[in-house]
Amino acid sequence: MHGLTRKSGSVYLFAVIFSVLLSILASIKNVLINPDAICYLQSAETMKMGLSAAMHLCDQAKWPFYSALIYSLASVTKLSVYYSASILNGIFALISVVTFIGIIQFLTPSKRILWLAAFVILLAHQFNSIKIYIVRDHGFWAFYLLSLFFLLHYFRKPEWRTAIAWNVSLGLAILFRIEGVIFLLFLPLFVWFDVSRTWLSRFNSYFRLNILLLFVLAMVAVWVMYHSQQVFSNVGRMGEVEFQVIHGFDMVTQHFRNNSVALAQHVLSPYAESEAATALFLMLISWYIFSVAANISFIYAVLVVYAWRNKLLIADNRARLVLWAYVIINIVITTIFLIENMFLSKRYLLALSLTLMIWVPFALDRLIELRQKTKWPLVLAVFFIFVSALSGIVEFGHSKKYIRQAGDWLAVNTSETTRIYSNDYQVMYYSKHFGNTIFEKAPSYVKLDTIENGKWKQFDYVVLRFHKNESQLDDKLVKEIGQTPVQIFTNKRGGQINIYKIPH
Repeated sequence: MHGLTRKSGSVYLFAVIFSVLLSILASIKNVLINPDAICYLQSAETMKMGLSAAMHLCDQAKWPFYSALIYSLASVTKLSVYYSASILNGIFALISVVTFIGIIQFLTPSKRILWLAAFVILLAHQFNSIKIYIVRDHGFWAFYLLSLFFLLHYFRKPEWRTAIAWNVSLGLAILFRIEGVIFLLFLPLFVWFDVSRTWLSRFNSYFRLNILLLFVLAMVAVWVMYHSQQVFSNVGRMGEVEFQVIHGFDMVTQHFRNNSVALAQHVLSPYAESEAATALFLMLISWYIFSVAANISFIYAVLVVYAWRNKLLIADNRARLVLWAYVIINIVITTIFLIENMFLSKRYLLALSLTLMIWVPFALDRLIELRQKTKWPLVLAVFFIFVSALSGIVEFGHSKKYIRQAGDWLAVNTSETTRIYSNDYQVMYYSKHFGNTIFEKAPSYVKLDTIENGKWKQFDYVVLRFHKNESQLDDKLVKEIGQTPVQIFTNKRGGQINIYKIPH
């Protein structure tokens, strides 16, 4: 890596300050926590009752490291679990920003490209828009990028310390998201493609990069010697990885076949049934490419393609091999997820987006070089980057604050023994009446038909958030209750929550 100098130090200092400010801004503008956050925060609160209780509380808590970190920081600082989670996410975002710049500095000594790298990551739309979410992905992205940073170093100069650093960073990433295991298993295989080294050298590299895996396998072997039950039966989500590695290909082909049949039966005309597989294949490719481009932002996507086409990345063959190894594995993981689930969350694509963004500073640098001949490509690129960045930093959509207000009103104006029904998960959380029972009650509470035919009478308050796709059921229930709401909370988009006090 090119050494840290006073000039490059100014880039890092600027990036650190700007990243912290962005995280503070994200925390300030976050008026309503995301649904997944309820699981993480409640799990963190439950850690005082033991790890097992916290892990079995809700689905996301089955991988408990993030919740345990939140609980630990809250215990040390005496802050609430919400603010502890926000601080952790800010730290993880800072690690991601600094590491991204470090990767670019590894690839080139150019001070200008280093500054461009800082702006690229700090102005990344999706990276900033997700800052408001309390999710364990923040930790995964931070240590994922660190593992990329260390593997670049290792391929340039294979040493035990960088091999161990790569194992540790990826091991920490695994503690946040189970997908990290796939990178741990398959990234070492790419050393065999480094044809500039001897077979013995590649074998030694492969062994060093598998040191964590070998250690884990040794521990598992010891466990098996003393325990007769299945090794992974009580170890979080490890069984999912085992299943995907063994049966993943069969699962993908089966899902593709099933979806092709469904497409032929319910969408295509009888004359096109024979083309269902081709239509589905083309649909998935288009869907995937569009999702990736939208996730990285369309302007960044254009710049990435521009950098590829003009071979602008300043890197040797080994560095290119590492970068493409991360890209390929990300594509495989997310493509399998798309085929099996027929949807792609924006969060699941961000690791790929962060990797692809490494090409963007080099594309911008070329546009700067060409500005003497033609300025409009650079001007347009900068314009669209800032427009995209602004929409990720500033909230332009309709506020969901009314949901928080409804929950807060219930928390203040009702007693602990008040029986409350709400068809909204977040209202239930902010009402502070449900505790850990929220995960048992929410699945049935969100369905309004569960309180039809007078079943609502058992509650002291009925809180209804109106959904467009359930308007008929909403109207029917409102007429059945026949009460005037004691409180109504709305937003400008037409979202509405009515609170009814039920007389007894």
